[in-house]
Amino acid sequence: MKFTSSVYPELVVHDLGVVFHDGETEVTDKATIEALRGLPADMGVRAAGGRPPKDPATP
Repeated sequence: MKFTSSVYPELVVHDLGVVFHDGETEVTDKATIEALRGLPADMGVRAAGGRPPKDPATP
């Protein structure tokens, strides 16, 4: 999942091992995604986009 940081474009979240470059990062670990969503709003970190659509052929 892609995250953006509008306030700190080169943000480093050491505890999570996440580094933003030019205000963007890609995260695949579910726990890390939830932790980034829990950051204070004043840090400007947001999830960008949404989940990809489910394939209707698979249940």
